Amino acid sequence: MLKDYQVSEEDYILARYKTIFKKKGIQTIEDLLFDFPVKYDNFKVQSLKDAKLEETIILEGTIVSKIAINYLKSKLSTVVFQLEVEGTKIRCTVFNRIYLKGKLNYGSVIRVQGKFHQSMNQFTVNNLILVDEFSRDVIPTYRVKEIADEKYFEILLTAFRKYKNQIQETLPKAYLEKHQLLSLLETVRILHFSDQLDEIAQAKKRIQYEELLQYQVSMKYLHDMRQKETHCPAICYQEAVLAELRQKLSYELTPDQDKAIVDILKDLSAPYAMNRLLQGEVGSGKTIVAVMTLLATVSGGFQAALMCPTEILSKQHFATLQDLLQDFPQIQIGLLTGSTSQKERKEILQKLATHEIQIVVGTHALFQKDVVYDNLGTVIADEEHRFGVRQRVLIKNKGLDVNYLKMSATPIPRTLAISAYGDTDISVIKTMPKHRKAVVTKYVDQAHKKDVMVHIKQELSIGHQIYVVTPLIEESEVVDTANATEIYENMKRYFEGVATVGLIHGKLKPMEKEDVMQQFLDKEIQILVATSVIEVGVNVPNATTILILGAERFGVATLHQLRGRVMRSDSIPYCFFVTTDHPTEASVARLKMVEQTTDGFALAEYDLKHRGPGEFFGEKQSGAMHFKYASLRDNSDLLELANIDSEEMIQNGSLFVEPDYQKLYEVASNNYQRKQTQLD
Repeated sequence: MLKDYQVSEEDYILARYKTIFKKKGIQTIEDLLFDFPVKYDNFKVQSLKDAKLEETIILEGTIVSKIAINYLKSKLSTVVFQLEVEGTKIRCTVFNRIYLKGKLNYGSVIRVQGKFHQSMNQFTVNNLILVDEFSRDVIPTYRVKEIADEKYFEILLTAFRKYKNQIQETLPKAYLEKHQLLSLLETVRILHFSDQLDEIAQAKKRIQYEELLQYQVSMKYLHDMRQKETHCPAICYQEAVLAELRQKLSYELTPDQDKAIVDILKDLSAPYAMNRLLQGEVGSGKTIVAVMTLLATVSGGFQAALMCPTEILSKQHFATLQDLLQDFPQIQIGLLTGSTSQKERKEILQKLATHEIQIVVGTHALFQKDVVYDNLGTVIADEEHRFGVRQRVLIKNKGLDVNYLKMSATPIPRTLAISAYGDTDISVIKTMPKHRKAVVTKYVDQAHKKDVMVHIKQELSIGHQIYVVTPLIEESEVVDTANATEIYENMKRYFEGVATVGLIHGKLKPMEKEDVMQQFLDKEIQILVATSVIEVGVNVPNATTILILGAERFGVATLHQLRGRVMRSDSIPYCFFVTTDHPTEASVARLKMVEQTTDGFALAEYDLKHRGPGEFFGEKQSGAMHFKYASLRDNSDLLELANIDSEEMIQNGSLFVEPDYQKLYEVASNNYQRKQTQLD
């Protein structure tokens, strides 16, 4: 294997280059040959007769003048020379690259990429190469910038020629043929040395597919191993108890809710632990599905826990459960949060340990060291993306292999779902309940902002409450907080004597945020000014209007999520998008699209395509999906293929027995071992 050959032992690589490689993490020949270019520049020469003003073109010519350096301002300089192209002299200008003077000489043959402007002999150079250094049309750029391109290319060529016969295929022959993919040897050769963009595209496709396939196989392997680990007892739930609750509901469940419940009940009755994501927009009815899950668990003789990211949400779920299960006196429900008094906490812990409490609701306090369950069967995590591996570890550290249901109100595109939740079964609730009113959404320019203020006063006059979301200025919590504070002060002055105004921003401590939200929930605050940290999932039925300032700065998925804050109301809800002074045409078009579209999944697909996966989970949580070569945004078709292929090779068993699947099996098995270590 190429990993056995160390860069430090190669005599054709100078010592100073070896030091650079080591700093970049390139220690073996495999590291070197598989560190592919980050981009390719096309320097294929075009004819001068095809040139047009203000259009990019690539020309080849000879320098026929001295190289002049001009210092125009403190941070502005130019390199100027005459270039003879096809018998015509052109005045070339390169900005802010004085170092070129040492490389360019009278008589040098170069290729320049740039545009003519003003006239056909005034040429601004964006990029250039010396033809005697590179004779290729396509020039690769590597992440190691401390070694000159021609020297780096020479090292790679020597290493490839010496070790190319050691490059072993890592994909099964069946899938290479199925998708007409290049061999790994050809892929390495082309990505480093080819001069043909169409060849390079095929080689990129091979590498991107393999990266996505390795990830999907790893996820499917986790899923497969979970189903083989029968440490979680099957729950024999009582169908009559569930039917009794369904009869008591004042509404009919939607087909999506029914299907989700059927899937969950099937999971609970299986001899392995459930790991399911229940996703649906705000107001789609995830809560009743969760209640059915809790009731099924308890009816089978087990305890259940509902974990929430905040105390407010915990209290709301606790109240909902008490209301829905009031006709089931045999079921005791507990509430355990950070603010639970010591006396109450002691009593709750005792009752959990003796099974006197069957359902407990709370924050991550549910899994602190001193919390002992008698027979915990199911854990539901509401707003699951707010929790991380740590909470899963806390549950596992109880020595429990429990059924795990994650709930999220964030519409997740299919491409992202099969990647981020590849080891998870997914239930989606798309159909909204019939009684739910659609939000009236309006794009508002600065000229009509006063009309919104009139609307807000009207809503306040009939006792309704308002959200005001402040614009994101930049990726800076400090700046956003200052902006929120300024708008808060302005709103206080404008609505003085009319309404009490509150403020939430990212710099507040968690308990301070909860205190403000509680005041808003209790109607002590009528207008809540907030950055986009508005507590997800908190039910404020009296809030009927949300005003989003600087709306063009938010992604469409975020705008839709914010709009969902007022979907709890029985009155007609309103959402207003107000832009800054000079929004772009593209921004306005995007806002009008959200104005006309209520399908959160369609908007989520749009955001994935235009903004990437970080929009949904935050950059830190989307780290696992930051592929080196593939992109969820650009390679969704390859991801679909990888998803189908990984499922196939797990199901037919070829992953586990066939020799040419060995590399994929090693990747999946090693990933599984890492995950197990995390949870131990």
